[in-house]
Amino acid sequence: MLERASFVLAVAFLAATGQAQIKVSRGLPLNADGAVRIYNLGGKVKVVGWARDSVAVRGTMGNGSAFHMGGGRSGMKMFVEDADERNPAPANLEVWVPFNAKLWIKTATAGIEVSGVTGSLDLYVVSGTIAVRGNPSDVNAEAIDGAIRISGSPSWVRAKSASGDVSFDGKSPDVTISTVSGKIDVKGMNFEKAKFESVTGAIQFDGSFERGGLINFDTHSGSIDVGLASESSADFEVVSIAGTIVNKLTPKRPAAGRYGRGAELETAAGNGGTRVVIKSFKGPVVLRSQMIPTSSR
Repeated sequence: MLERASFVLAVAFLAATGQAQIKVSRGLPLNADGAVRIYNLGGKVKVVGWARDSVAVRGTMGNGSAFHMGGGRSGMKMFVEDADERNPAPANLEVWVPFNAKLWIKTATAGIEVSGVTGSLDLYVVSGTIAVRGNPSDVNAEAIDGAIRISGSPSWVRAKSASGDVSFDGKSPDVTISTVSGKIDVKGMNFEKAKFESVTGAIQFDGSFERGGLINFDTHSGSIDVGLASESSADFEVVSIAGTIVNKLTPKRPAAGRYGRGAELETAAGNGGTRVVIKSFKGPVVLRSQMIPTSSR
């Protein structure tokens, strides 16, 4: 009897779950470089670029929610209106847009995933995760508690999170990444103008720089670990006010800090030519050779 009762309850639960979901299926024409705005509080938003001058949406949302979508060929917007915005039911949307579309997406707890889009990306979450893959023209991603993961070859990147981790894997000439307590993890090449900042979060870098560039690492108490690819050159200026500096990259040893504590180091790797400034208040700094050349990745 107990097994039968459990089975009946399971069937009832699945039926209720099924009834609580509303299917979404919409489509509208859009220019190849048109703008798309998406707003969804909870669930997931997945956007994929395709070779069509139109936008298609498929997905599900909670019972009582309403899906709105409208606009013209130059731009459109879509959003999920929940019956209870204080306790929104998850809405899972999969959206296909033209490759070169410009995207603006904002969510609360919903995760954002974008791939195959070559236009501009403006992405905002509170506690969801942002994941970008491909070669967008530029990426602006912001999170409060959420993580941000970017891979590919965007021409311009700005990524900021408070407590979430931020990672970048690829190549870009212009990158700025900042966190408060989250970790920054960067792997890549062709960095020409870059800034990596944290308060207490660790910063780890493995990659190479473009000659003539300017790269900045800055933290209060997080560690900074910089691995330089063998084919890359750089002029390092390193200061840690109350922390340590370990140099495994060149023969030069750090000197004592000018205020009687901490350490300072000026050294060149290879032929130099790229200025790398590293500043830490009390976090440790490590310079080392990268084990795997970036050109083989």
